[in-house]
Amino acid sequence: MIFFGDADGFVEIGNISHMTQHSNACIAKEHNHSLVTSFSIYRKKDENYPVLNYGTSFISSVAAYPSSISLDFLPNSADVIIRVEATSNQAQGLVCCLTYEPVLDHIPRYYVCKPLTRQWTQIPTPITHDLTKRMAIVIKKSHPLHYKIIRLSWSSMKTRQIFHCEIFDSKNWEWTMYSKSMEYKDYTRLSISPEIFLHGSFHWFINFEVDDHRKEMLSFDVEKGNWSLYSLPQSQEEVKEAIIRDIKISLRPQEKVEVNCDLNVVNCEGNLGVLYHVSRLWMELWVMEDYLNKSWKKKFKVRLEPLKQIVGEYFVLAMDSMDMMLLRNGDKLISYNYTNGILTQVMKIEDLNICNPIFQFNSDNVDCYLGPPPKEYSTEEEKKENQEQGIILA
Repeated sequence: MIFFGDADGFVEIGNISHMTQHSNACIAKEHNHSLVTSFSIYRKKDENYPVLNYGTSFISSVAAYPSSISLDFLPNSADVIIRVEATSNQAQGLVCCLTYEPVLDHIPRYYVCKPLTRQWTQIPTPITHDLTKRMAIVIKKSHPLHYKIIRLSWSSMKTRQIFHCEIFDSKNWEWTMYSKSMEYKDYTRLSISPEIFLHGSFHWFINFEVDDHRKEMLSFDVEKGNWSLYSLPQSQEEVKEAIIRDIKISLRPQEKVEVNCDLNVVNCEGNLGVLYHVSRLWMELWVMEDYLNKSWKKKFKVRLEPLKQIVGEYFVLAMDSMDMMLLRNGDKLISYNYTNGILTQVMKIEDLNICNPIFQFNSDNVDCYLGPPPKEYSTEEEKKENQEQGIILA
């Protein structure tokens, strides 16, 4: 489902079949969705006090499915700011979010919830109070449900930046701080595009601002706790130079050309991919077909000038499949199939400053126990009573 919209309501925008995500689990009861969330808007709590808020709303890709899905079942949802931090892309459809008071400066509360069944549980607060850079969630086991949440935070020193990683494990119901941190001497930042989970690791772009905006791929192995950093198939400068050479062939000698290059990390049918889009003129997709040896292969190069002529300026939010992209153009979200040129307006954006990041996830409508882990019970009667109340699993 696509999470999107304003802070006051949630609405289904209709059937968006091309946004459907597929899953092998719970096929008979599955509802496939994608998610767009965590944007900044201003909502007035009273006449004199505008507050920064985060809005979410849901768009179902199944036309017959009800549109009443929201996060209003979370505790005190009408009085707190709710910010989505991560979603699972597996059939369980879990969302990790935090809530905090709009006025009071206090430690936020962290929740894991399942919007389709309106279930929630509060999880412990992370160990560090450093600024959260990224969070991610992965399902380790379906029955009984076992999930892990990864939190990347950073602390800044005068001459260096230190990235920390904590992992919350639903099995032992606690956060663990990994002793191995990443330290950089220059300023770095993670890409705003959502993480990709493949081969047991989460993947992000990391940007080295001082070093000519150099980008590399950062991965974190959830089980081993290992960081890896490796090169992209091409640097942004290499891609830009190649495009400039192509453009100059048709230019007059005095004419100058300036281009910029944006990147997205994508999941290409189970392979890690890098999507280069250059000044809305060209797009290249590279896929890591050999993950063990980090071997990249270029899949295609597509002209985007016809798209720019139709919609004007835009930027790529996500790649949904090998031929489908989600774009933003002004106040519109647009789906574009670059193999047949078909454009579909997904929805209109209102009162919006930004529209990032995007999270995609699947969800069934089957109840599941989110935790904490069931305790040992002294009698069978006590165990049976708690099973009937949904406190523990059978």
